[in-house]
Amino acid sequence: MENIPEPSQRRLVLLGRLLAEYKEKQITSQEIERLTGWGSALARKDISLLGVKCGASNGYKVSDLRSALGIMLGTGTERKKCCIVGLGRMGQMLLESTELESSPFTIVAGFDSNVNRTEVLRSSFPLHPTTKLEQIIAEEGIRYAILSSPPSEAQETAERLAGCGIRGIVNYTPCVLHVPKGIAVENVSLLTALELLSARNASAAES
Repeated sequence: MENIPEPSQRRLVLLGRLLAEYKEKQITSQEIERLTGWGSALARKDISLLGVKCGASNGYKVSDLRSALGIMLGTGTERKKCCIVGLGRMGQMLLESTELESSPFTIVAGFDSNVNRTEVLRSSFPLHPTTKLEQIIAEEGIRYAILSSPPSEAQETAERLAGCGIRGIVNYTPCVLHVPKGIAVENVSLLTALELLSARNASAAES
């Protein structure tokens, strides 16, 4: 994905979700525009980055797009192990989430600095105190972490995750994390999303 600009990456990831439920064998850029609102030329440009060619009149083979998107995302059929770090309110909501079902990503462990939480909370996967973070991540071969710890613990925890083989962090904390080069961070924030929407609306009103 290094040679694909981030805005294109985001659109292609969303396209992959759309195609997961798409029933037809072919899809045109015009149909993608209708379903997403991106614009057919933009859709064609993004797809060209995958090396998938468009048919002269009937668009793209959905199977070819799914295959190319799987290669781009590095998913395929390989099971990718994840963990949740921080089992406060947000972490507990994530424990109950079913969003990763039928995806190649599987949460196999949860961690919290409050030992009582790890003993009281119920989960389909084991919960551990953060003192065992490095040990469990190494033993399980975990590569992705979902960080929902308190802000006061976020940076230190991110550094620990970076030091024990984690390749990417989904950051649910309000903190801007500083991690070594080569470790991806995806920030997830309701406040940031609303601020961006407000900024776009303000920009549209001025134009």
